[in-house]
Amino acid sequence: MNVFAFFTLVLTGFTILYYCYIANHTEEHDVSFFISVGLIFMVMNLCTNQGEFFGIAWLYLVADLIFLGVGWLIDAQDSVGFYTSIGPWFKNTFSDGAVIGWKVLSFLVFPAGAVLYFVKYNSDATLAKTCGRAAFFGCLVWGLLLWAILGLAL
Repeated sequence: MNVFAFFTLVLTGFTILYYCYIANHTEEHDVSFFISVGLIFMVMNLCTNQGEFFGIAWLYLVADLIFLGVGWLIDAQDSVGFYTSIGPWFKNTFSDGAVIGWKVLSFLVFPAGAVLYFVKYNSDATLAKTCGRAAFFGCLVWGLLLWAILGLAL
């Protein structure tokens, strides 16, 4: 049941990213409600995993699947655009050999990424922003993983 609870946590994160994409690529649809509820579900999912109340994970799964379906009803063209943008994002992110090492270092060791941001800002602003962005997402992912792992282990 722990694996299922962790799967719903990942699916909730995917749903939040999906609605963030729709919010950034359309102006006629306001999807802030879905993003807000997704963030609330993320925190609730982490808390229920920490409390070892895994039976409610089915609720998160059903809610995420409903939200993904509603996203298609809101804007099918942007939904297709989201799924077709995943492949090029991976290619752009991991194909630049000169910067990939800095990205991985900044993501895995986020304090080093934050230091690189401030050290490289005047000399190489694009590398500094890349390291800073990777450090921010690394800190976020490490925090969520720590909360999820401690919630499942304790």
